[in-house]
Amino acid sequence: MPACSFCKNDYQFPRGVTVVQKDGNPRHFCSSKCRKNSEMGRDNRRVGWVRKVRKVGEKNNSG
Repeated sequence: MPACSFCKNDYQFPRGVTVVQKDGNPRHFCSSKCRKNSEMGRDNRRVGWVRKVRKVGEKNNSG
């Protein structure tokens, strides 16, 4: 399963969007929300909803 380049959340492969940059590097996004925030240049460490997604992922992986 690929991890989102913005929120680092794992997602199923048929979902999401893969964007190939001009230099050939692929960037995987789990949603258009992540893709648009990345294109706007937002820092994923400062966006509140990303922190909530990571906490939920940590709880699911631990148990």
